Amino acid sequence: MADKKRTGRLITEVLCTGLIVWSFVAGPEAVILASADMMTCGAETALLLHPTLRSHARDASGQSGEELLARISYPEIHIPQEETRFSALSSALSRYNSQKEASSLETLRTLAESAKEIHRNGDTDLCCFQGCEAQIARADQIAFSVIENESQYLGGAHGYYEKSGVTYDSERGQLLAFSDVVQDCDAAAERVVQKLSQEYPALSSPPEKEKLASSMKQKDAGQDQPVLFHWYLTSLGVHLTFPPYSLGCYAEGQQEIQLSFEEDPGLFNPRYSRIPETFVVPFDRDTGIWADVTGDGAVDRIAVSGDIDETGAYRNFTVSVNDQALTLSEFPYYSTELYLIRSNARYQLYAFCKSDNDYQILKVFSLGKGEPAEQTPPPADEERQDPYNLGVRSFGTDGGDEAEETDQSGRDECAYHYETDALTDPDSMRLSTRMDAMSTYQAYKSYSAGEGYPLSSEPYYHADAEHIWLTLKQAAEFETVSESGEQTGKASYPEGTVFTILRTDGAGVVDLRPAAGGDEIARVSVDFSDWPQQVCGFELEALFDGTVFAG
Repeated sequence: MADKKRTGRLITEVLCTGLIVWSFVAGPEAVILASADMMTCGAETALLLHPTLRSHARDASGQSGEELLARISYPEIHIPQEETRFSALSSALSRYNSQKEASSLETLRTLAESAKEIHRNGDTDLCCFQGCEAQIARADQIAFSVIENESQYLGGAHGYYEKSGVTYDSERGQLLAFSDVVQDCDAAAERVVQKLSQEYPALSSPPEKEKLASSMKQKDAGQDQPVLFHWYLTSLGVHLTFPPYSLGCYAEGQQEIQLSFEEDPGLFNPRYSRIPETFVVPFDRDTGIWADVTGDGAVDRIAVSGDIDETGAYRNFTVSVNDQALTLSEFPYYSTELYLIRSNARYQLYAFCKSDNDYQILKVFSLGKGEPAEQTPPPADEERQDPYNLGVRSFGTDGGDEAEETDQSGRDECAYHYETDALTDPDSMRLSTRMDAMSTYQAYKSYSAGEGYPLSSEPYYHADAEHIWLTLKQAAEFETVSESGEQTGKASYPEGTVFTILRTDGAGVVDLRPAAGGDEIARVSVDFSDWPQQVCGFELEALFDGTVFAG
């Protein structure tokens, strides 16, 4: 295996050298594109992008507004920090967003009509649904790949789901076909058939190699045509997903396999297959992921499993690398979001879990030497009892009632949207934590992957608390500070002054910004170790109106 990997890398280096020569012959535009390829061929660190995901949900109800007919959800993706540098990709994502919105709204109208017919036949409780949730599989200067998890229910015995992908060349903004990334489709088809037989030995209808290779060679990126499989791209390889009914009956579910850059380097276009030193790859509990975490030249299978009770919580939680497994018993969490992270020559597994009331918990596991080990959370800061209360930053906004007629007998209401900072860069991860300082809200810092749990050098948690408005119930004097936190003096505020929560150190300081605007920031000292909370010597609710606390 090690000899095979060295051979593949030698081939890649030769191809990269040829690409450099070609770029000088082909002209200035080619030089720009070739420079991006040189970064993947020669550089140890890739330029990582930092996308944001916005998920929209819309409802269609009957004319009375009480009868829910249909619901849809769809993603919107942006690269706010890199949109100037990667203008072609930004434009491609704008087209993606527009197409998603238009097709989803049209689907909502269709679903509403279907639901009305079902309701007329007596099933008035049924709501038709179609949703798409997006994840970012890869986001760097070479490729940008989106995972789409789609589900729908149109009535009947069961719904439907499938996992697909959309992949772009980051420099060109070009939508990529499978054959743009995998240069030997015949060999890839043979490898996929082999992997399916190994990972799904009981599969009732495995694909024919020739038919699979033909599907791989389609140059339309699979758009608007039925295909045998879907695919997406990560920093470790290409994932192929086969939706329900594609290779068997519905009960056999969906199949997914990974073609690995490390295991089969000769299959791939070298532009897209250089593995960077630092990356993040999301993966599913059911399928796991393959990577050479032991450094012995062979890929290792990293997997997560566990028994789940009737509430959806784990009874136990197992992390394994090949045959080495670590099991945590009495693991009262659910809705686990999994990421394989490589940083500082280390592989780690991040498991973002939720418990009751969507309380977030981060569990970190090291994977060195192929033996998974749970990492110990850092000591709690003063007054902070749960330093591993961390999640991927996500905050919701109530869209209100944007009533819009869908037809003469129904209306379309915007239910909500929420925005998430995709986890793509181990050195820049915006993670959030629940705060209960003067109210309950999510607050976030920028973290980097450490030897154990992620680390942050930021002194403050920034509050996602735009929905909270605190009004002084009596006149008060507070210290004032600058944006950087330096003391600037004191200020008196009259009764009725409205503040928003700007940030907190999580220990005893909360900074408030007057809602009327301006650069002034009021700093208050808070003791939230007991109830009622004390603010500058006053009980919180004696001093402020508008506090919001969750149970």
